[in-house]
Amino acid sequence: MIPYTRPLLVFVVMATLVAQTLTRFLDSLPGGGVSNGVQGINTLLDFVLVSRIGMVPSAAVLALLTIVFTIQAYRRQHSGQQPTARPAVRQRTAKTAAPVMQAPSAERMAKAVARTNLKVPDRPLTEADRQFLIKLREDLSAQLVHEKQLIDAKGTEPLVVRLVPQIPLRDVERPRSWLGGEPAMAEHIPWPQIDGRNANFLGQICCADLPDDLWDGLGPREGWLAFFIHPTDYAVRVLHLGEMGPWRQGPDDLSIAGWSTSLPYGKSRLMPINDWPRWPVDLMPLRSGDPDPKLEGHSEAIHEIYRQGFDVASPEHRPFDRDTTLAMLEIAEARLAEYVTKDLITPIRQQLEQVSKSLALAEAAAEQPGNLAELRERAVTLPALIDARTKGQPMLEAALAQVRSVAERVRATSDQTQLSQDQIAAIVAELAKYDIIYPRTQQAPLTTHNGDGSLWTWDFECLRLDRARHAYSRSPDALPPAMRGYFEAIWKDEAVHEMAGMGHIPFLYVRQFDLDKDVTLLELPTSNLMGWMFGDVETLVLTISKKDLAAGRFDAVRTQVSN
Repeated sequence: MIPYTRPLLVFVVMATLVAQTLTRFLDSLPGGGVSNGVQGINTLLDFVLVSRIGMVPSAAVLALLTIVFTIQAYRRQHSGQQPTARPAVRQRTAKTAAPVMQAPSAERMAKAVARTNLKVPDRPLTEADRQFLIKLREDLSAQLVHEKQLIDAKGTEPLVVRLVPQIPLRDVERPRSWLGGEPAMAEHIPWPQIDGRNANFLGQICCADLPDDLWDGLGPREGWLAFFIHPTDYAVRVLHLGEMGPWRQGPDDLSIAGWSTSLPYGKSRLMPINDWPRWPVDLMPLRSGDPDPKLEGHSEAIHEIYRQGFDVASPEHRPFDRDTTLAMLEIAEARLAEYVTKDLITPIRQQLEQVSKSLALAEAAAEQPGNLAELRERAVTLPALIDARTKGQPMLEAALAQVRSVAERVRATSDQTQLSQDQIAAIVAELAKYDIIYPRTQQAPLTTHNGDGSLWTWDFECLRLDRARHAYSRSPDALPPAMRGYFEAIWKDEAVHEMAGMGHIPFLYVRQFDLDKDVTLLELPTSNLMGWMFGDVETLVLTISKKDLAAGRFDAVRTQVSN
């Protein structure tokens, strides 16, 4: 293999995954069609990364892995011996013991130094050098001690408060404390700005409901604390409001895009609602020894639904109003139209041709290769997949025609005309009459999703979750009973894993926190329930010194993201 070939191939493959995560450009290659491999890549990316941490963080993770894997490939290629001949059939070999690491030669070190701007000092260490190294060692040691102190102190706090989301909702119209939505703030108070930008509202806490001994008895016990965050930066403003004013709509230029979780199908114009739902929370005091309602880890409720599969025609998975019905039809039409126009057979024929050649070489080899069984299996499954795609093409076209017909009929009604639940059920039932073959050879109704993936139903489910939590937070009765129970079960599981807190030692590590001098004013975990994400699915930690808290200096709040 010529120099740099292996790392270059690794880089190209990983960079392709990054681009596919952000743009799904492989889906739109002219004449190429969505091959079985591309569908597998999409399903893997959506399930393992995008559905868990969002599109942009997934791309960032893959970009980091691109660098790491490319470097490893380069080192591996240059550390091994080049093969003298290329074998006709690649065989799996037993894993050998790792080679003993040896120090590089002086000549190799000289070449490495010559390729960089690194200057090797030709003088002995000075006293300044020694002092620098001593301070570095002391700083590292102090950091380790600090981490251990935080870990040891967790759970020993005399009193903390958990912000427990109300599920089912009780205080919809006028909650005492809540996250998201709008602030209840007097009209004469200017909307908070941070660095010249209008800030997003995070939540408002009733100080009268805080225990007297929280934060060692410091801080206000009347009025409300209102929290705002910069639209793109980790900067926060905290206001102590003397009274609860009217609901205040924010300025028109507000956007939560910098902190919002994304929807999986980037080609659709449908986006998450540009707001966080207003979710009432109960302030639950916890004393040492009390059971903690907050659970460790992340909620698996959504991922379990993905694995188990569902049918949009079922009562708990249908659209719940005219807007979500139109969204369902738009997503289905867009994905079907995209899929119908692609050549779904030629790429598989090319794969089959290559597999047939490899299988012939493998069966003719003197020694049976390790991948012979796999080649034989693919030689059977690929023709079956070609037959399924051939049979499935007219099925896709018929389903697309039906979706367009139904969508045209619904769009023709007035925007003010709401659809009844019976009408929505009838619309979905019309779609369920049409079968498609997706993603491989399985034939199923257009409205179903199984654990192997779906053409459009999972995209719609993610959008429906976003629309449902906003509708529910405004009025729980906006969701039909069966659907309400389905969503409440998901939100309860998310709530216990994503619960915010006050007065505790930060849930996860933060660099600046003095156990004797600081307190946690508020910590907000990344939350699917609220639709916000901080850092790499971490928590937003707001701390303040006891001295500043006693003086009411909320302009001195420190903002950190845990890791």
